[in-house]
Formats: sequence, C-alpha cells, structure tokens
Amino acid sequence: MTIDRRTFLHATGMCFGGVATFGFPTVQFASVPEPGRLVFVLLRGGFDGLAALVPVGDPEYADLRAGMAFEPGDLFGLDGTFGLAPGLEPLREFWDAGEMVALHAMAIPFRTRSHFDGQAVLETGLGRPEGSADGWLNRLLQVMEGERSGIAVAAGMPRSLIGSYPVSTWSPAELGAVDDAYLDRLHLLYRSDPRLFNRFEAAVQQRDRVGDESMGEGGGRNADVGELFRAAARLIRTEAGPNVAALELSGWDTHANQGLVGGPLDRLLGRLAEGLVAFRDEMQERWSDTTVVVMTEFGRTARPNGTRGTDHGTAGAGFVLGPRVAGGRVVADWPGLADRQLYEGRDLHPTLDTRAVLKGIVQGAFDLTAGQADRVFPDSVGVRGRVDLMA
Repeated sequence: MTIDRRTFLHATGMCFGGVATFGFPTVQFASVPEPGRLVFVLLRGGFDGLAALVPVGDPEYADLRAGMAFEPGDLFGLDGTFGLAPGLEPLREFWDAGEMVALHAMAIPFRTRSHFDGQAVLETGLGRPEGSADGWLNRLLQVMEGERSGIAVAAGMPRSLIGSYPVSTWSPAELGAVDDAYLDRLHLLYRSDPRLFNRFEAAVQQRDRVGDESMGEGGGRNADVGELFRAAARLIRTEAGPNVAALELSGWDTHANQGLVGGPLDRLLGRLAEGLVAFRDEMQERWSDTTVVVMTEFGRTARPNGTRGTDHGTAGAGFVLGPRVAGGRVVADWPGLADRQLYEGRDLHPTLDTRAVLKGIVQGAFDLTAGQADRVFPDSVGVRGRVDLMA
C-alpha cells in the first residue's frame, strides 16, 4: 500500500489532533438494536446548585445568601420556589418543550468534601470511594444486550467509562510542528504494524466525522464549550454512533468571587447552557432518542464564605434533558434552608440519591430491568430508581 505525503500529513494531523482509541480496531461503532443515546456530562469541581437552580421562594434564601442572593426578577421562574440563574436562560427552550427535569437537594451516597472521593463515588456508581475500578457507564455497556459502544469526549478516559468493555475517546488538541524525517519514520511505523495502522485509520475516520473546526486556543479545558458539544454530537448522531457518551467540564470550584448576574459563575453556566443547546441542534433527528444528564460531585456551602465565594458542600442540583424525559418540572424533596434544616449546620441537606436518578434513567433509556440497573450500581439494591423521570 502506498500513500502520498500530502495525504499522510493530513491524516497524521488528524490522528495527533487529539483522537485516541482504546480497544477498537476501527472507529465504526457497532449498530445499536434499540434506539437510545445517553450522554453523561460531569461538571468537575462541585458547582453551586443554589446559584444555578435558585430556591428564591424559600423564605430563608435571601438572608442566608446575604450579598450573594439573586433578586426574583433576575431569574427565569420554573415554579413557585425555583428559578434558573440568568446564565442558564437558554435552558428555558428545553423547559418550555417539556424536555427538562431539574433536580435539587441531590447528592452522592457518601458524605465527603473531597473532590477526589466525590468524583470517584459519582463515576463508579458505588456507595463509597473504595471498590470496583469499573465506572458505571462501562458497567452499563456490560449489562446491555446486543451490540453497543461508548465514547469519552474528554482529554483522557473518565473513570465513569473505565472497565472491561472497550470504549473510545476523542479530545480536541493542536498539532505541534514536526520535521519531515520524523513523519517519514512514523509513516513506516504505521505501515509495518497492521494493528497500529488500523487504529490510525480509525482516528482518521473519527476526525472526519467531527470536522476541522478550531476548538479554541489550548484545546481541551480551554476549548469553546459550544464547539466541544457540537463535536460530540457529530460523533454520536450517526446511525452506527455510540449509544453511551461521557463529557466533562472543569472550573466549577468557586471559592472566591463567584458573582451574581454576569459574574464568573453565571458566565460559566451560560457557556454550559449554550453548549447543551448547540448539542441538541447538532444532533438533528437523533435528538429524539437522546437523554443528557448533568451532574457534579457535590454542592457548595449554603452560606457564602469571606471571599464572596462558596466552599465544598453536600447536596446540589443537576439536570436531565431530552424528548424522552418526563419534563417541565423540578424534582426535589426540598429540605429547607433554615439553620436547623441544614446538613451539619452548613450545607443543603441531601434528600435525593444520585444513584436513584441514574438508575431510573438507564432503565428508561435502554429498557433495562431493575435487576440490570442494580448490576450497573451494585451497592444500590435498596435504592429505588426514579423511573418517573422518563416519559
């Protein structure tokens, strides 16, 4: 087989532009026998649910948040208690269409204020940070019937997708300059190793699906969030695309200068919301069988700290989006914000287990039995899946 230099340079740029595959000889994903796409979006750092899904109707809210309390007129009201932060206003499209469930007072089952432990529990789906190395999304692929596949749209493989079931990953990056001699040697390496060349070809195909748009200076964490979501949609929406995907966004650890309308956190929420809208639009007709879950490892303290920020807390907020969602409502057994109602006198008290939400979603999205959902979340046999979340 021969390949001309121009074609090789183009292909090498694709491969080293951020694509890596794990366990797949080609990028052609297995066909999925039943409709359904699940996208898990992890907001790393613990975002402030009280500043995103704002309990403006709670009588204690304004005094508790003091100088960091939103005015009711700043918010897009969802019901008599909750409103969306200004940055999240693009999500009203989902709400008005009945395609959004807002979740509050939600937390992982293990009480911790450690990012490492919190993310470990959320991504493994276990009751504690110790235990199986498999992520819950990988276990989901293991228990699903028929052909299925998964992808991580992230700088590395997130723990939620690590496990025995082979998955792939894609991330934006810039190609560094290399000299011709190095490229010649690399070309020979690919040609002499069929397995390596197959993965090289898989990367080329995957990059073709995404396109050549710039992902922003620095790629990865600094990439344009909207383009990251659009790239994910282009990978997922194909007829043979993956039915399980994981994305992640960092920067939610707002210890200082969190701000209000138009502040740092509100702008970050705005980029998230615009990215979710861009994802929906890019999914085109495949949006009809897609469900998106947005979660974080823990909430923030109910009271602001001395630097106009919030510290690591317990319960927080999240969102479930998609046409298959029983949407247009807030799911929250609201515990209240009075001093006696706070967890350990400082945090929003947890009343909703993340595993109950996720179990209900996987059952609804992929028609799993309760027993199969228990295998995805093996420490949660006593936790009932919130199947009412799905239409």
